[in-house]
Amino acid sequence: IITIAKLIAYVRTLSLSVLAALVDSVLDIASQLVLNYTERHSSMQRSSAFYPAGASRLEPIGVLTCAALMGMASFEVLKESAETLFYHSEKGTALDGVNLASFWSMVAIIFVKLGLLVLCQRADHNYLRDHDDSQAGGGGQNNNNKMSGRQSVRVADPTLEALAQDHWNDALSNGVAAVALCFVLIDDRWWFLDPIGAIIISIYIIHSWYATGKEQIEQLTGKAAPEELIEELQELASHFDERLIVDVCRAYHFGPKFLVELEIVMPRETLLFESHDLGMDLQYEIESRDEVERCFVHIDYERRPYDEHVVSKVPELREKLRASAKKLNMAHSV
Repeated sequence: IITIAKLIAYVRTLSLSVLAALVDSVLDIASQLVLNYTERHSSMQRSSAFYPAGASRLEPIGVLTCAALMGMASFEVLKESAETLFYHSEKGTALDGVNLASFWSMVAIIFVKLGLLVLCQRADHNYLRDHDDSQAGGGGQNNNNKMSGRQSVRVADPTLEALAQDHWNDALSNGVAAVALCFVLIDDRWWFLDPIGAIIISIYIIHSWYATGKEQIEQLTGKAAPEELIEELQELASHFDERLIVDVCRAYHFGPKFLVELEIVMPRETLLFESHDLGMDLQYEIESRDEVERCFVHIDYERRPYDEHVVSKVPELREKLRASAKKLNMAHSV
C-alpha cells in the first residue's frame, strides 16, 4: 500500500524526491523477501550434511545483499538528480502536478513508517530479553560463581536491525520529499529543492547502508570479539575446574555470533577419559551462551609458547618442536 501511494504521488508530480523515496520502498520489498528467506533458512538448520557448521551466516549475507541493492539504486537516483539540477536550469512544467493530496500522502507514510520502526525496536528488545532470560535459566553448576554478576555481550538479531533501519530510512526520505513538495506547493520557483532533496535522501541511504554493509563484512571475515567477552570466557574457564589452567582464549565472529577457541592445560597424570569429559563439559557450558555459535576446547599437558596453527604451516619449525618435545618427554619418563 505504501509503495502504491508513493507510485501515485510520483506519477502525479514527477518529483525526484518522491522518486528517491519510491525506489527505497520498492527495494524495501525486495530486501524484506531476501531477509525473510535468509532468516528462515539460517534458523531451520543449525547443522546438516550441506552446512556442517550451521547456516547462521546466511543472515549477514542477506543484509549485505540488501545493502548493495540499496546503494546501487540510490546512486542512480543521485546521478539523475544531479543531472537535473546542473543541466536543466529551467524546470518547465515537470512539477505542475504537485497537489495537497500528494503532499499529505507522503506525510501519512512518515507516520506509518515511524510506527513500524517502533514495532521493530520492541521486537528486537524482546529478542534480547528472551535470550538473556534463557541464558540465566540454563546456566548449570558454574553459574553460582562470580561470573553470575557480570553482563554478557548482547547480540542483536541482524534481520530485525536491518528492518528497523529500512523503516528509519523510509521515514527520513519521505520527510525530505514532503518538505520539497511543500516548498514547490508554495512557489514553483523553489523547484530546485526537489533534486536537492533527492540528492540528500540518496546520500543518506548510501551512507547508512555502507555502514551496515561494513559491519556485516567484519562479522563474516572473523573480526575479534570484544575484550569484555574474551575476559568473561577466560574467567569462566579458569573457575570451571581447579585442575585446569587456561593457556589461550580466542573468540571471533562466525557470522552474527562468535566462535570460541580454548587451549587449556591439565596435569600430566590426568587420565584421558577425565580430560575428555572435562573438556566436553566446558564446551557445553560455553556453547550454552547465546552469543556463542561454537566452542572448541583443546587440552594439553603443558603450555606452548607459540601458535600451533602457525607452526603447522612451517615444516622445519614443526620438526624442530617435535624433537624438543620428545627429549622433554624422555626426561619426564626417567
